Amino acid sequence: MGKKKISLDDLQWEGNSKIMYEEIMNNLGPMYRAAIKKKFEVWVNVNQQTVIREWNIKHTLEKYAPPKYCEKYMKIYDKYKTEEIDDE
Repeated sequence: MGKKKISLDDLQWEGNSKIMYEEIMNNLGPMYRAAIKKKFEVWVNVNQQTVIREWNIKHTLEKYAPPKYCEKYMKIYDKYKTEEIDDE
């Protein structure tokens, strides 16, 4: 049984994760938007992840964004976060 192809339309966004994602995407330069969207779609499919939480946004920024961009976009995360995360 093969994995189901997940599109962004299939995702369930919890808390403010969708507004975080959209604001970050809107703040990216046009050349980067398509690449980031594609990487995000690949990630959800590799992990078969259909529920996106705020901590997914935080983790993704910390893991993949270059330091100066991580700092810039973490401000968006901090502005909208509604859940407390236990950092391990």
